[in-house]
Amino acid sequence: MSDIYNVLVVDDELTNSILMKRLLSKINFNVTMCSTATEALNALKTQKFECVVTDWMMPQIDGIELIRRIRETVSPIPYIIMVTALVTDSAKNYALESGADDYIAKPIDVNDFATRVSDGINKIIHTTVEIKTNVSKSKRNLKPKTPAIAIATSTGGPPTLISLLKDLPSDLDAPIFIVQHGPPWMLETFAQRLGRDTNLEVKLAQNNDVIQKGVIYVAPGDHHIKITPDYKIILDDGPKENFVRPAADPLFVSMADAYGQFCIGVCLTGLGKDSVVGADYIVKSGGRVYVQDPTTAVAPSMPNAVINSGIKSEVLKIEDITQSLIKNVNELKANLN
Repeated sequence: MSDIYNVLVVDDELTNSILMKRLLSKINFNVTMCSTATEALNALKTQKFECVVTDWMMPQIDGIELIRRIRETVSPIPYIIMVTALVTDSAKNYALESGADDYIAKPIDVNDFATRVSDGINKIIHTTVEIKTNVSKSKRNLKPKTPAIAIATSTGGPPTLISLLKDLPSDLDAPIFIVQHGPPWMLETFAQRLGRDTNLEVKLAQNNDVIQKGVIYVAPGDHHIKITPDYKIILDDGPKENFVRPAADPLFVSMADAYGQFCIGVCLTGLGKDSVVGADYIVKSGGRVYVQDPTTAVAPSMPNAVINSGIKSEVLKIEDITQSLIKNVNELKANLN
């Protein structure tokens, strides 16, 4: 990154703050240190920060409450990373559902920490994309056995996905593919939770899975998920796209190739621009795209990126997306018979 970006480190242990400041200063970030959440909130009133790195266990106001207040009062919202010694799955999930964009356990891995801060900042500063999609007409005439749905989300995704999917019927005549940005541990536990809270079968996608209707396939950590022309799943550990892996664009593009006009893309809450290229590809293949109303999103930049790109889409609240998916799947299935 050629520009210098501002990072706010919030930790009541001075040695931790100094360590993180040294690491980030070496890669050209301007770092401000605060020892309490109150100091951090005051700093955020007077200076723009692209990233906030916060500890959890702090006196008076802890890191979770700090994250909530940042999301309520700061605009634009910075990328927020929780760095803490708490390592249980329940703690990690609680932090992410409270609004953290990422979660790093202490002691930190130097290279991993620097990469995740850099990738996070890149996500929030690169939110526009030039659309150059060119789809051949022949791909629009594919007739698969069923329609298919692909969903992209990031920050705030787990509870939003559950709200979206919990009322879908168990006999839904379509597979659903989900890209939720996050590390492997998060996606594994989320897939388990989703299986408990929805009427459909849920599984963490595996390489060469034969796609079945009525199954939700969650992209695993560190792998893009793609759909082959013969309706199998391929996992790809190639380079990150849009600074994330898994990314939605590889899924959306491959699904449009495989399902043509019988595919549906959904973009939910999240930071960055992931899904814009793929959403455009779906529309130009004859499919349909739904976008969560940004005013209802924990992080509105992903929905806004699709809307601002000019891609033809329907902007709806979550409950309306659910009903539209049911209706659209039934209509598409009728056209396949």
